[in-house]
Amino acid sequence: MKISRHIFAGLSVIVLLLLFGCQASSIKLPSGISPVQATWLYGKYSIPATYVGSGKTFHFQQGVGEPLWTTLAAANLKTGAKVPVVLYLHGCKGMSRQADRFNDLLVSAGYAVFMPDSFKRPGRRQCGEQGTLRERVALRIEEVEYAFARIKEMAWVDQNRVMLMGFSEGGNATDNWSSTGFAGLLVMGSACTLVGGKPAAPVGTPVLAVVGADDEYRPGKSCSIDESDGVSKSIVIQGAGHAVAQYPETQEAIRTFLRKCCS
Repeated sequence: MKISRHIFAGLSVIVLLLLFGCQASSIKLPSGISPVQATWLYGKYSIPATYVGSGKTFHFQQGVGEPLWTTLAAANLKTGAKVPVVLYLHGCKGMSRQADRFNDLLVSAGYAVFMPDSFKRPGRRQCGEQGTLRERVALRIEEVEYAFARIKEMAWVDQNRVMLMGFSEGGNATDNWSSTGFAGLLVMGSACTLVGGKPAAPVGTPVLAVVGADDEYRPGKSCSIDESDGVSKSIVIQGAGHAVAQYPETQEAIRTFLRKCCS
């Protein structure tokens, strides 16, 4: 009997929850899977319908077992598809409504979204419960390095249109990223606090930074961005708190940035 990938994905997630439990501290990884590998394998992945043979958006969350999601994705893509990608880093509370909103927006803009899950690391804890921000960002940078290396191996990814985006703690990791390779960086809910107020992006890499005027962690303070390239922007959303995905100004800024940067 043939089982659809959506049913398979749902069963896999159930198995994952049963085996791993609901608390990050209880996770026991399968033999041979390192903590950083687990963040990549057991993340969430979406590919826009325009690149999928069925004409339906491909959503997948890998369960325990063989790393099948990349194989399934490749098998379901249209022949010759070259898919632009946003590598998204969630905040220090894990996958949230912000992640879902950004995912929907990015998919509607024609980008696949790869969301590694930092909380698949055994012992990973939320926000102030685990080390300093600098220590947590170091973990997230390791996750980006691993994920980016895997993305480079995918023949169906448009390697000229791979973006890095992060929210909150993920935003801190994004504005700390200093290596070449990403077509652009999108920093949400972060103020470049660990890099002197300016993103560490290589020269020539466009950056979009968005923060809420009433952000309880960094009120009204966004990254200082050189906007002379006509693409990069630093935006403060009036009336917004830490969460910014739901605001039309944020959504339009992201669409415009993606269009100017990498269309």
